[in-house]
Amino acid sequence: MAQRPSDTPEQQQIAEAILDVLHKVAGDVVGLSVRELRLQLRARKPDVTDHLIRSVLGQLLDEGKVEKRPSPERRGSFCFNLPGQGVSQMSLFDLQVSRDEIEREERDGLDLWQSDEDERERMTVSVMEGIARGHALEENYARLVHDIAPVIADENPVDLVLEIADWVVNDLNGLAENIRAAGVGAQSEIQRLTRELGFRRSKAESFFQRLWRLDRSIEDVRGILDIPTVQQVLSGSRIKFDKEAAKRHLQERIVGNKVIEIITAPENHHKAAVGTDASVGDVMVEHARGSFIPPTPATLFVSAGAMRVLDRENALSYWDYDLDPRELRRYRDLDAAVEGLLISPHLRREVITDFRHLRSAAMELRQYAEELRIVLQQSKWHPISGVPEIQHPPVITLLIRDGRIFPLVHRLDDYDGASAPDDILYGEVVRREIRTFQQVFHNTAGNGCLGAIYAGAVKSPEYSWLAMITFWYLHVRQRHQELADAFYRPPLNDQAVTHLLFWGLAKSKQEQVFNHERNTFVTFCALRRFSDIAFFPHPLPITDDRGKVIRTVQENRIEDWTDYIWQHISEANQRYYQHKRGIPALTTIDEYKPFLDLCHRAGVAMFYAAPTRMYRSTLNDRAHFFTPRWEIAVDLQMQDRRSEIDRRIAAFMSWLVEQGGLVPDESHAVGGFDEAAEGLPLFVPNVVMEAHRAVGYGRERHATDVQDELQRLVADIRAGRLGFITP
Repeated sequence: MAQRPSDTPEQQQIAEAILDVLHKVAGDVVGLSVRELRLQLRARKPDVTDHLIRSVLGQLLDEGKVEKRPSPERRGSFCFNLPGQGVSQMSLFDLQVSRDEIEREERDGLDLWQSDEDERERMTVSVMEGIARGHALEENYARLVHDIAPVIADENPVDLVLEIADWVVNDLNGLAENIRAAGVGAQSEIQRLTRELGFRRSKAESFFQRLWRLDRSIEDVRGILDIPTVQQVLSGSRIKFDKEAAKRHLQERIVGNKVIEIITAPENHHKAAVGTDASVGDVMVEHARGSFIPPTPATLFVSAGAMRVLDRENALSYWDYDLDPRELRRYRDLDAAVEGLLISPHLRREVITDFRHLRSAAMELRQYAEELRIVLQQSKWHPISGVPEIQHPPVITLLIRDGRIFPLVHRLDDYDGASAPDDILYGEVVRREIRTFQQVFHNTAGNGCLGAIYAGAVKSPEYSWLAMITFWYLHVRQRHQELADAFYRPPLNDQAVTHLLFWGLAKSKQEQVFNHERNTFVTFCALRRFSDIAFFPHPLPITDDRGKVIRTVQENRIEDWTDYIWQHISEANQRYYQHKRGIPALTTIDEYKPFLDLCHRAGVAMFYAAPTRMYRSTLNDRAHFFTPRWEIAVDLQMQDRRSEIDRRIAAFMSWLVEQGGLVPDESHAVGGFDEAAEGLPLFVPNVVMEAHRAVGYGRERHATDVQDELQRLVADIRAGRLGFITP
């Protein structure tokens, strides 16, 4: 390499070392990441830094001596290789998208996800890394949260939410009065305050009405919390709040009498636990030579389960993979798409109108199908790492999925197919997704105390509700005036706030926290219904023949849900005949039964928890980490719902509190860094981590077979030997 005048001897040495490393591995990999290059180079130069490597790589890229390519391991990251060298980037799953990434992609269109959550995560990582590097509570936000842990932990969460609601009502009404009182010459100030009023109103609506379901009034049916529009507020309307009705409702929606409790998990009686994961990958299928059509990817969906069996003092690991490449030949391209197995290039190019949501639904369908096989004991378990074959798998009592429990695609219009009316696949895939989820729910939480515990590990929570409560507490109860708008704009996310509160409790109550090795921190639970996310806005009206609201759906009454769906069928068909809707409703109410059952019964309890023993290293070595938001599936029609939730959480934690029950996620660090090794470690259940590995292992094991089958399928479709859609 010719040395440029600006190159230092150290840069020249690093450049030569990088080229030498790449020359040795060029034909065996797609490329090497900065982290992998650093590991290789440190054998020669121990003090080499990422900054120096990136700087030299930039020079080599400018000179055309290396190529930068998308990393096959982590979406959005890059690797480097010699020009024209390396494994083809168009092999199976080079364009892989993990389940976690798809869940994050759906933020903009679903539920409570807010556009500012990504910024909050970036702030969180910056603050927490500052603490870790400084070995002290140097960051102001973090110190404040840490220090209030002993007092906020004992607060009653229902009372807190009610007090926050009172405060928000006064805050918004007061802000509107300030706008009305502003003089004529203060136009710019009026505009600023009006924008702020709109923002705060939106956050209040999300927190109280979409999360806690303090519903508004509708016609003559009185609600709990009425928040007028900005224009209505500025015209003199005031926010109305029925505190007694809110208290009764929140006592049903909040489980736990304290913000944080320290419980002792029972002995682990699970003979086996299973984790599941799924991913999506594009396989590039080349067209015939001379074709003017560019290569079109086929999209393949895979899921896997990993089972950990406790046999005396040993833990034996097994895996189950849902795709046998030979079985692809059984499906026509339309059938394979409807089953959520494969979307052929032909269908993706000519039929799909809402591909992002279809992809999410198909991936969820594969993961739910894997879970259904597991709970029905139909899986084919293969040993990992030379453990003995298992002839009679134990009954699964704990099933933990990577990701949220509720389907990512879940609206009634999605179930009908009305949100993609030109797409003959979309509605059918969504219906299969929801039907399969309903069967998993029925065989776990829906089976009462006999059913397996069905849990979810949400690595990147979509909405920071616990942070909103904590920063309101700092501003109002602790009188930190500088945090006047921190309820609406919490600077840290829930994962950081939870960690700081647990850390603060561990420091202030060491004797209580560490008096038993099976102790665990657990926050109160927020209950959500499937119907909360299946419909918007709430409440749901039931009308008479003239369209007048006679009552709203009482969600614990199956008769009300049946009446509402009959009403939906009638209204949807009427809009269709009036050319106001693209497709009619489904033919009979029987087709809605899985959806109805979930609206009536299915719920999740959301909470944060971590074994207290993990905080010994935080106290001693400032070893900071995050855990997911946990979810437990709940049958909302159980008689003693609270006791059953407590029992399921304790049994869930009995696995996590075991040594090795939580392990670092090898592919995910909080903070969006290029390399998973950077950022703050995220600890996930061991079976979830093994399921993630199983997806990758199965993918690699079957890669060549799948590609060969795909090429044959595409050739058959082109030749007319298989069925296809005529546009």
